[in-house]
Amino acid sequence: MAQPSILRWGPDVDAAARFEAQLEAVACAAERAAQLARGAQVEPDAPWPRGAEGAPARHLIERCGLREEEVELLWALAARAVDPRVAAHLRALDPRAREGLSLGLYAALRGLPPARAHALSAVADPRHPLRQLELISPIGASDDSLIDVETPLGVPQRVVHFLAGEDLLDAALARDGGLLRPPPRPLWDDAQAAVVEQLRGWLAPQEPTTLVLEGAPGSGRRAAIACAAAPAAAVMLDASRLGAADAPAALRALRREAALRGAAAVLADVDELAGRLGPGEQQALIAALGRWRGPLVLTTSMPGLELGSSSRALVRLRWPLPGVATRRALWARALEPRGPGAGAGPLTAAELDLLAERYRVGAGGVAAAVRSATARAARGARGPASPTLPQLLAGVQDNIAERLGELARRVDVSQAWSELVLPADTRDDVAALIGRVRHGHQVLEQWGFRRKLPRGAGVAALFSGPPGTGKTMVAGLIARELSLELYQVDLSRVVSKWVGETEKQLAKVFEAAEAGHALLLFDEADALFAKRSADVKSAVDRYANLEVNYLLQRIESFGGVVILTTNLDASIDPALRRRLAGHIVFGLPEAEEREQLWREMLSTGAPLAEGLDLASLAEEYAGMSGANIRNAVLAAAFLAASEGAVVGQAHLRRAARSEYRAMGHVLGRDARGGL
Repeated sequence: MAQPSILRWGPDVDAAARFEAQLEAVACAAERAAQLARGAQVEPDAPWPRGAEGAPARHLIERCGLREEEVELLWALAARAVDPRVAAHLRALDPRAREGLSLGLYAALRGLPPARAHALSAVADPRHPLRQLELISPIGASDDSLIDVETPLGVPQRVVHFLAGEDLLDAALARDGGLLRPPPRPLWDDAQAAVVEQLRGWLAPQEPTTLVLEGAPGSGRRAAIACAAAPAAAVMLDASRLGAADAPAALRALRREAALRGAAAVLADVDELAGRLGPGEQQALIAALGRWRGPLVLTTSMPGLELGSSSRALVRLRWPLPGVATRRALWARALEPRGPGAGAGPLTAAELDLLAERYRVGAGGVAAAVRSATARAARGARGPASPTLPQLLAGVQDNIAERLGELARRVDVSQAWSELVLPADTRDDVAALIGRVRHGHQVLEQWGFRRKLPRGAGVAALFSGPPGTGKTMVAGLIARELSLELYQVDLSRVVSKWVGETEKQLAKVFEAAEAGHALLLFDEADALFAKRSADVKSAVDRYANLEVNYLLQRIESFGGVVILTTNLDASIDPALRRRLAGHIVFGLPEAEEREQLWREMLSTGAPLAEGLDLASLAEEYAGMSGANIRNAVLAAAFLAASEGAVVGQAHLRRAARSEYRAMGHVLGRDARGGL
């Protein structure tokens, strides 16, 4: 019989030789089967080259719980997969071998004695390690089903590469994940270092434990897992990139890769995947995670995500954001000059302090901001350059806007304080709110009041009052005064009919705002913060109460600035009020304030007639708010432009009457006899 040529694939010549031996074995078995068919006598103990040798085989035996004969089955399946001559031999023996090699045919080729053949039949059970780890798969049958000995079996390409000694990551993981490597010089504060040690303790024993690491995106969770798993590897699948259709195959690839490498398995951002699954798909995901062998680490930004299993121990760990000192060190390290022409070097000490105190981000958030800022600097300098502070601030906002997506929109503030007309008491309330934010670090950190606070140190304020009284405008002015980005939450995209989805979207908004030093604006907040129902009559009432409960807790733990506006003060849940740093009531302007609003709105440089009587307009249209006056002035300007005239008293009066009617007021006839 002609001997097969030696295969040479990959740097591991020993692996190629083992493949050669297994190919030879299958070819010899085919020849032996042909002799049996002709009635020839064959020695039952004829030598059969063994493949259960070498590092890959030892790993499969020691770490995956396989026996030698099961590893030899893998070699035979791999030989069939890589050499068409083997497949041809098998088809000649059994037409069904066109699809794969069955347990029955393999036992016959090997001439296994009854006891060993019976032991090998355990592979038919989906709970067998070969099946559970997806090292082999039945062709034409479900991976979770019990098969018979005639079912053809195949082997994934990743297993073939593993047996050949090639260190190639599974294709699905290479696309949607990868290997996690510890940073060369990790920077943790004391709280983070304690969590890393806890992770290391839970990952050491290969027990069926699900570790849920809860924390903000970009805070260093993946680096912490890689450090805790070292010196072993950690293989990660990014669940945020998966859809409902491709999730099962990707999870199987993760489980197989972790087993082959003896690595920790990490399913990152699992809350992103769970939000895209229906109830049945979520249950299937939970069931798949419950069948996992060994430890599994899940990362999520949503605390309390339900992804446990009664068959596995569930351990939740909270990954904290680094403290100010650690954040400063992260910024300084990320901005160190690297390579020729890299620029002048890090920022000043004062600028580093500002970045560390303002932005509550971890190592990932710092790195992302520096990458964006460096790209801006290089474009401006047309070459390598160190980013400036304004470019770094823009880099942070670039990445925060990406995390917020369509849940909130950035609002550009164009008004000035000089345009704001408010009573003196209301102005004082606004100034006090600004002072609370501006001096928060001094009072809470330097003066030690933070330890007196039960949870967060953020500032939440409620602005209530009729429409058009300046609530949203003041929120924008406060954001600009404090050098904050203003993001208005889009309630139509945040609120969902699916249970738990609203809370998940809100968690994403709050975390991005905390990291990006943004001011969150909830317009018409009564839609979210309505009073909870004491008389729960349906599941709708119960879930509505749960949403409000979550919001109240998140507001209390929020570390940034959030402003809620409402026209319906009485409908806000009373429990919100004790969590507020301020409640500012905006009333309709008095006559003197209305006159000032008319004058301010007309101070644009537009051509005006002489002798405008703004006091009479303020007296006559007493129910107007600032927004109503703005609408009337704008309408008057268009009336004047259409007539080719300057803005006069008649234009203002006509526009004011029109706006007043639109407000629902009943008007008498004017001096011209019209309504």
